[in-house]
Amino acid sequence: MAAIMLLACLTTQAQSSADEMLKRRCADKVKQMCDYIEYMANPQQKVNNRRYYRKAALNLFVGQGNSYEEDGRIRDGVMMEVTSVNRKNPYSYLMKQYFSNLINRLSYSKVVMQTTDVSAMKISELQPISEDTYVCTVYFEQSFCGYRDGKPVYKDITRKRVKCYVKVEQTEDGEEYIVMLGDVTATDTQRL
Repeated sequence: MAAIMLLACLTTQAQSSADEMLKRRCADKVKQMCDYIEYMANPQQKVNNRRYYRKAALNLFVGQGNSYEEDGRIRDGVMMEVTSVNRKNPYSYLMKQYFSNLINRLSYSKVVMQTTDVSAMKISELQPISEDTYVCTVYFEQSFCGYRDGKPVYKDITRKRVKCYVKVEQTEDGEEYIVMLGDVTATDTQRL
């Protein structure tokens, strides 16, 4: 009886450890997205380099920015919700359009963005949505400062959340976990 209880405890600990590792991989993927966004938004970088990071960033998402199926419905693509202290209601863009807008924005001569460190991101518990797919939500903050003529003209901080998908694939070497990002929602924006 004691052996069975020990085995159950070890199994629970192993599952908990695996869940924590997968949640951390989701946060790492979100941080990678934020790093790419910071690069694309920087007008001081070459446009061709910013386009390269657009393509790399789209590969982080379900459908790579194109249409995909979710819950039996075809979606046009993942969405990025944006907010501003100057606008009351959030606005949603297809991710590929949002990234193009970042690259083509000419409003600022310099942009500085900062994102919550991976270790400080909050992550919900993994929830199964099918036999081989789980979801969780990663919460983070992103600050933005736009400059003109060397002076900051707009600063804010936005709280965001990202839906993350973890797909389990069976390989010859065992299970492989593929993390893909979904919709990004802005929950709150405040002027700095």
